Parts: sequence; C-alpha cells; structure tokens
Amino acid sequence: AFVGAGAAVAGALRRSRRTAKAPASRAVALRATNLRVEKLRTEAKSIKISPSILSADFSRLGEEVENVLKAGADWVHVDVMDGKFVPNITIGPLVVAALRKKLPDAVLDCHLMIAEPEQRVDDFAKAGADIIAVHVEAASTTHLHR
Repeated sequence: AFVGAGAAVAGALRRSRRTAKAPASRAVALRATNLRVEKLRTEAKSIKISPSILSADFSRLGEEVENVLKAGADWVHVDVMDGKFVPNITIGPLVVAALRKKLPDAVLDCHLMIAEPEQRVDDFAKAGADIIAVHVEAASTTHLHR
C-alpha cells in the first residue's frame, strides 16, 4: 500500500511541474521608448509595404528611400547578408545609421541573414533599426537567447 501511495504522490508532483507556468521573461531587454515601435504595437494589424533597399541605386540611397516612402511604402526593408550565412555580402549597421539620420521617422525593418546574429543585434538596434528579424538555425545561431 505504501508503494502505491508513493507512486501516486510522485505522479501528482510530475503533473504539477508540467502544468506550472514558468515566470515570464524577455529574451531581449527593452530600451528607451521608441515612438515608431510603440505606434506599431498599438495600431491595428494591416498589410505593410516594405521595399528592400537592395533594389536601390546605392550611389543615391537616401534619395531612393525617400522616394519609395513618398510613393506610399510603410517601412524600409534592409536585407543584411554576411557572405557566410548566405553567399552574398550586403550592408551593415553603418548604412542603417545613415538611413536613420537621413530619415528619422521611417520604420527600418532589418532582416539579418548572418551567422551568429546574436553578435550583431545590439549593433543594429543602436544604429536605429526598429524591427530586427533573424534566422535561428543550429549551425549558425548558438547564443541568441543571451
């Protein structure tokens, strides 16, 4: 009888551990309030037009991005490639910082197609990216949770 009671208690403990909710935690600490991001969080969900700067004439990048925003684009999509995660090499945080300086109200949507993106997320956030998307893959993203 004692063995049966012990098994019942052990089973109840296992069930309570499985159903207990872990405390909520954030993978990334929030920085000072970003009014562009606050607007995104509170507005109704809708389809957004976000043309990539890869199709721009880089000798006139600021002007080209201004033109697509004037034409009705909602966001500016920045494809970042490092030559390791994908074969192409594109741009880095310096271009994002230059766009932020030129277009302070634009939403910059950065897509990091890079190996170990956890090494660069802060660089792009500091440069002025509003949205940062990464690919989580075992071979190239080892410490994204940090």
